[in-house]
Amino acid sequence: MSRWRRLGFAAGGLLSACGIAWIAAGGGPVLLIVGVIAAISAAFEPIYGRALTRPPEGEWRPTDEKFVDPESGRLVTVWFDPKTGERRYVNDGHEPT
Repeated sequence: MSRWRRLGFAAGGLLSACGIAWIAAGGGPVLLIVGVIAAISAAFEPIYGRALTRPPEGEWRPTDEKFVDPESGRLVTVWFDPKTGERRYVNDGHEPT
C-alpha cells in the first residue's frame, strides 16, 4: 500500500472520528461525510492505474514517458491510443536501472 493511500485512510479515519464527536456534541454531519469520502477515495486510489503485463491490443503506441510504479517498484511505460486519447500503463517487466 502506498504512503498516500495510508495517509488517506488515516485522514479519513481521523475526520470520521471527529465528525462523530461533533455530531454527539450537537453539530452537523459535515466532518463525518468528508471523512467517509476521504476513506473511500483512498480505497479506490490507483494514482497510475494498474500496470498491464503486456501492451494492449489495437493501435496503441508507446510514449517516451516512463516511471517507477510506487507499489511494485517496476519500470512502467505509458502507451497511448491516438484514436481515443486513452493512456495505459504497461509494466516493462524488469527492475529500473
